[in-house]
Amino acid sequence: MTDQSIKPAAAVGYPGNQSGEFQGWVRYQDWFEIRGLRLRPRRPTDVVIRNLAAQACYTLVPNVADLSTTHHDKARSPGHGAMGVVVEVGSQVRRVKVGDRVVTPVLPSCGTCYSCVRGEWHACGHKNDLDFATQEAPPFAELEDGTPVWQDHTGGFAELAVCDESWVVPVFDSPLSNVELASLACVPGPGWSFALFGMPVEIASKVAVLGCGALGLSIIQAAKMMGAQLIIAVERIPHRMEAAKRAGAHIVLDADEYGAGVVKKIQELCGPDTPNMAAGGKPSVGFYHGRGADHIYEAAGKTIGDPTTGKPADTTGSAALGYGYQATRRGGTFVHTGWIERTNDPQWWPGSPGPFDYEGKKYLSASYGGANVLRDIPRLAKLIEMGYLDAKSLCDPVMPFEKGDQALWHSLNRDSMLPIITYDE
Repeated sequence: MTDQSIKPAAAVGYPGNQSGEFQGWVRYQDWFEIRGLRLRPRRPTDVVIRNLAAQACYTLVPNVADLSTTHHDKARSPGHGAMGVVVEVGSQVRRVKVGDRVVTPVLPSCGTCYSCVRGEWHACGHKNDLDFATQEAPPFAELEDGTPVWQDHTGGFAELAVCDESWVVPVFDSPLSNVELASLACVPGPGWSFALFGMPVEIASKVAVLGCGALGLSIIQAAKMMGAQLIIAVERIPHRMEAAKRAGAHIVLDADEYGAGVVKKIQELCGPDTPNMAAGGKPSVGFYHGRGADHIYEAAGKTIGDPTTGKPADTTGSAALGYGYQATRRGGTFVHTGWIERTNDPQWWPGSPGPFDYEGKKYLSASYGGANVLRDIPRLAKLIEMGYLDAKSLCDPVMPFEKGDQALWHSLNRDSMLPIITYDE
């Protein structure tokens, strides 16, 4: 098929004149703005992508919020959730060719490292390619005055991105729009993957999702697709609570109303169908009671800055993590998806369960939901195409590249779903 949104590479001055000149958002010292850039030399396994759409993911908002956790020591072009078209491949690249539509997700999948050959794709060794993981990683571009600029993760907030081929997933002739494909790079893609691949929801099981941003909503969509009999959503922001109902949640609990009592409420809602252990039941009382959700997904995370909507009492994100573990039934699965601050505050984190833990709970915290992105991103794209998953409802607002800073403010304030920036004219 022909995608009219894919423009000639020369539209950004590359590679037609071989100068590698382009525009991109750059964060350095006390400024964040669009600057002129020029590519640095590429490596044999590098792929140059002309970005077409990218996520303004919540983890990128420190670029507009002047926080102590923001690193200003190097000039960086942010982003880690994008899609685009390949405009150059290194001499050793075999996965893609010039002209391919690709997704550059938050996780690589090389297929040959120690973890990948053991099926632990979420632990692919190429995750160490990132500058903040390996300080010797080279800059991908430079400012007009020669100042080196590092690509923060896989890029997306610049017209061009340079990624090792292990970070590049071809989607070939997918009929999905650029925005829908960008949803697969981060946030919704990992959410769907947690519930479908990493820690899959069992048929007719009881599920609770703590936090209903785009990540939590994608988990709810997947849980519905997998046939969960009960889906409980926990959220405090009104527009997200309504979105959770539309996504498939059967019960929506107000996080502010219940507080720590949400644990008991989930346990009540997810009690065993029968106490008769001779007929597949579990006791509903006692130290080893069977109350609690079969699957709980924490999708709240920490709070950055001072959002205009839904600021919780616990800004570290640890409360949802603690509540989720406690509300998971014995033998159930608990998934931690969010980005939280470290804390030992017993008000939010109850600590270890005791000297002996016979709960048998299974736990997962994995990049991109524990999926194999090379295998699973094309499969997720098919599920969107077939109508099982709804990417469009999660991607809002869609804004031009020039308003990338405003898109990040929307993420910080949590007044929309998942902002997407596009490079379409």
